[in-house]
Amino acid sequence: MSGSEHERIQDREDTMTHLDGAVLAAIRHHATAILPDLKPGDFVPGITLAELGLNSVDRSEVVTNVMDDLDVLVPITEFRQAMPVADLVDLFERYR
Repeated sequence: MSGSEHERIQDREDTMTHLDGAVLAAIRHHATAILPDLKPGDFVPGITLAELGLNSVDRSEVVTNVMDDLDVLVPITEFRQAMPVADLVDLFERYR
């Protein structure tokens, strides 16, 4: 693993640790409401909601419910396909 790749992974881990609050809790809450077998430890920085087993409708529901919980409006153009959990946390944090 190159130095910059290792730094990027470490930054994501730091982000997830730092933001292990309202945003990540909301994502976990709504994802596990749909897929109850998910565990908090499943939500690692680089994993996507699709990799956790959520289909496109499920992912849309999670995103919508998280925006409602946080009382934020993130433009749909900000979301991209296969967005890792850490990126979702960062995105919601930018609009809080």
